[in-house]
Amino acid sequence: MRRMTTRRRFGLAAAGLVASAPVRAQSDALRIVVNFPPGGALDGTARLLAEHAMREGRGTVVVENRPGAGGNIGSAAVARARPDGRTVLAALDTALTVNPHLYRDVGFDPRRDLVPVANLGSFALVLLVHPSQPATTLQAFLDGARRNPAFYASGGIGSPGHLAMEHLRQLAGLPPGALEHVPQRGNAEALTALVSGQVAAGFLAIGGGPDLVRSGRLRAIAVSGAARHALLPEVPTVIEAGVPGFEVRIANILFAPRGTPEAAMADWAALARGAVAADAARQRLAGWGIDPPEGEAAAFIAANDARWSRVVREAGMRLD
Repeated sequence: MRRMTTRRRFGLAAAGLVASAPVRAQSDALRIVVNFPPGGALDGTARLLAEHAMREGRGTVVVENRPGAGGNIGSAAVARARPDGRTVLAALDTALTVNPHLYRDVGFDPRRDLVPVANLGSFALVLLVHPSQPATTLQAFLDGARRNPAFYASGGIGSPGHLAMEHLRQLAGLPPGALEHVPQRGNAEALTALVSGQVAAGFLAIGGGPDLVRSGRLRAIAVSGAARHALLPEVPTVIEAGVPGFEVRIANILFAPRGTPEAAMADWAALARGAVAADAARQRLAGWGIDPPEGEAAAFIAANDARWSRVVREAGMRLD
């Protein structure tokens, strides 16, 4: 497990060899702030964008990782940045669709301070169980949880895996406590907890699961999207498996501070489209479980905001 994780992180970090040098040392550089640590698919996508922008003659482009507080620290930094078109934010859509409902204070005004510029692609989740568990179908998993609580891992409170599992519990009509959350510090730790058998299940980003499923170290029960996923074509969707109305996808979105000139945002949007459309980039993104962008970023944010506000409220999730 450790070797696989190391290779995965190395591959993502190497996706774009863009310096993460302090911006004050390159004051004329364009800056892409990523609100999660290096080594994940969001970071890799930002580096593909930085590489493309430099190839397109935009000069030095710096990727700066500002993780913490579920992405709020990096998001707030960009919300407060000078709106001159030189600083943008690469973030999960959860920065605007989940955190304002989950945190008492995210450090900025989510409805006012950040403007979506481009959709960089989205990913589905896969419900994975440890092979020691008897369930081989979603219905068997849910029936088992009704009898005895199932402990599951996620990347933390309010993470996509936590939200998806709580959404599943609510739609399936399971009582509170049937699915017991064991939050971890990020997806890598959640995957480790699941592979080691510390927990029974996890609803995790699909990119981390296929190799472990093929090797028999985990069992895939269902995927969260509206259609089956190319990385796990034999695995049914949650809807196919008997829970109507369940569809979960998380998007990587490019944001700019409110007040950024329209011309600058249009340029970033064009760069984003070019960065994810190239054949080599599409292959990398597919390997990370990232599907090509579909629809406008603003529409995606509106739909997920409506869903997650309801899920968070009904679950009583709260972070200070």
